[in-house]
Amino acid sequence: MPLSNAEKVRRYRERQKAKKQEELKQPTPPSDVFRKPFFEFFPPDYQRGSAYVESLELAGMEALLFEDDSGPEKSTLDEIIGDDGQDDAENFFGQYAGSSLGKAEVLIGCMLDSVFDLASEVNNYKKSEIKARISEIEASDLSDPEARRAAFAKVAELNRLLGELDKTIRLTMPQWKVELPPGLVDR
Repeated sequence: MPLSNAEKVRRYRERQKAKKQEELKQPTPPSDVFRKPFFEFFPPDYQRGSAYVESLELAGMEALLFEDDSGPEKSTLDEIIGDDGQDDAENFFGQYAGSSLGKAEVLIGCMLDSVFDLASEVNNYKKSEIKARISEIEASDLSDPEARRAAFAKVAELNRLLGELDKTIRLTMPQWKVELPPGLVDR
């Protein structure tokens, strides 16, 4: 069955969104514009007192510190193996990976993916638990008018919670990715 125009546009937008998400994990190419290494701009002493480090520590995670100009390929926990069976971390992050700025940009993209996935799992868990409570109420004995009234009120409140979980939120944060014109990219 052929796809409708609306379905084609929806799928196209989904592909574009997925492509944009993957681009968030790619570092900005070296440029004459960004001369000072990021780790010098955001030194480890300042990092340790920043909301970046403190928030991750509060969540029980050790923050990735920018102590030198090494890129994301030096920080991966798993080996990234290429088609030839060799370590492919440098190629995975592109030819422009080896800088502290690149490491920060890849970290932001990966953290956003992580937050989105965890939020989706928590959302799905809460929805399933709320639906289970609604099913329990519907299966219970509601012959008593007072119990029926209380059950209807509780189901209404649980349905309101489901409605809240169907919404999405939008967070605002500073833009960190820029598209450098070819004339500004070091080759």
